[in-house]
Amino acid sequence: MPVTRFSVVIPLYNKRPHVGRAIQSALAQTSPAHEIVVVDDGSRDGGYEYVRDLADPRIKLHQRTQPGPGGYAARNDGIAHATGDWIAFLDADDEWLPDHLETIARTMQLCDRPEALVSVATGFRIVFPSGKEELDIYARHRKQGGPEFLDFEQFLGTWLAVGGAPIWTSATACRKDALIAAGLFPAGRCTRGGDKDMWLRVAAQGVTAINPAITAIYFKDSVNMVTAGTTVHARHCICHSVEAMLDRAKPAAARLLRKVYNLEIFKYCVLSVKNARVSRAIWRGFYAAENPIQYLILNALSNPLTDGILRRLLNFRSARLKRR
Repeated sequence: MPVTRFSVVIPLYNKRPHVGRAIQSALAQTSPAHEIVVVDDGSRDGGYEYVRDLADPRIKLHQRTQPGPGGYAARNDGIAHATGDWIAFLDADDEWLPDHLETIARTMQLCDRPEALVSVATGFRIVFPSGKEELDIYARHRKQGGPEFLDFEQFLGTWLAVGGAPIWTSATACRKDALIAAGLFPAGRCTRGGDKDMWLRVAAQGVTAINPAITAIYFKDSVNMVTAGTTVHARHCICHSVEAMLDRAKPAAARLLRKVYNLEIFKYCVLSVKNARVSRAIWRGFYAAENPIQYLILNALSNPLTDGILRRLLNFRSARLKRR
């Protein structure tokens, strides 16, 4: 396999306290990146000026004057400016361990169908504001296992097995042409959930490799977090893509897609109900035959006679989990 040129894409919007940590972790890779493309989305906290003044020639800084929701448009701009053949994503408030890109490159070399490989992800550690740490859901599921190379149906099966998207943005690298073929990030279509939507569409292009080795850190105490500033009381971004895929999916893949669709809708509704009754529009299209019990719960959450009781139960359960 020829040497891979990684372009690191970092969207930046008011993350001055963290962006230095992210960039330094990209510069410190044991397998150096070809370039680091930072796309500023109109920061007003000095983040743009900080990056502008960094002296490393690998850093390419671009600026957008109008911020876009979720950093999706900024990532798309970064992909457009990137000259590498693989794009490694890193958010401005996250961090890589020194062997992140080396681990991805080694994983690529293990694939017996390198021409079909479209994305490679690693494991990551989550750091909560309390200082508590835990591994991502895929790494916990795989424990000490080695990398897996998953076709689309296997990828969907893994998504269901671990109870969520098995890959995460700041621990994922994708072939640039696969990102373009998949349609890039859903700028203008989603304010939250667009990353999962992107990884689903990329995975449909070929083989996804997931290595549970921990090479990245997700900090949940960051300033200006997208997840803290956007509502979940809206239909999940992934719905549009799944519905489009179902038109041409084979029966086995179609059933898995419907189950992933239901899983993500249900999780979104559980998050939404903490603040308000769940609108039926949020779970429109839910496949009742695949998950009948969840369907009954969603009906109850949308019913003014029963939603208050269920909301208190879900909030109580969430509070207990946080105390653990």
